Amino acid sequence: AVITYAAVTGRRHVITGLRWSYSAAPTNGLVTIEDGSGTFVFKEYVTNGGPGHWTFDKPKSGTAGTAMIITLSAGGSGISGEVGADGHYLE
Repeated sequence: AVITYAAVTGRRHVITGLRWSYSAAPTNGLVTIEDGSGTFVFKEYVTNGGPGHWTFDKPKSGTAGTAMIITLSAGGSGISGEVGADGHYLE
């Protein structure tokens, strides 16, 4: 599952939390937030089925003019997953 917020000239993407869920315990569960492609703002392994939630006391933000990509990695054979961003805004 992937959420992509396209780059906006002169503005950066910010999120205040993440929600995730796997249909069963994942074998390779991982949630990432990337600033562009390859620069991680957040990376956390997930070892059990969902749902789950993280609230960021200090919101996670990217670089102005850069896309933000949120990914819930494949959980393994026959395991599906979902990811959602909370409190998305531009600044």
